[in-house]
Amino acid sequence: MNIDMDAMVSTTAISKSFGKYLAVSKNNPVFILKNNEIESVLLDIDTYKKLAEAYELVQDTVLAREVFEQPTINPDDQDVFDIIREAGAKDNAGKA
Repeated sequence: MNIDMDAMVSTTAISKSFGKYLAVSKNNPVFILKNNEIESVLLDIDTYKKLAEAYELVQDTVLAREVFEQPTINPDDQDVFDIIREAGAKDNAGKA
């Protein structure tokens, strides 16, 4: 990831001119430096929401992959629909 040097600002500059950098963050992320290291990023809310949604999608994909890669126990070589019906019947029996 390439970071524009002009998009970096010190914590001191942020504290003195927060409104200015908040306005800048509407168009581009502002990277906040502490001791010459990037400490945080100031983003507009729409960009944050997109990142959060993308992160959730990645997490869901990872979870789905883990579930589908689990070995299944099917000694009777049942059809998946038979297994689903059987599980539904067990659920309904428990409710009675």
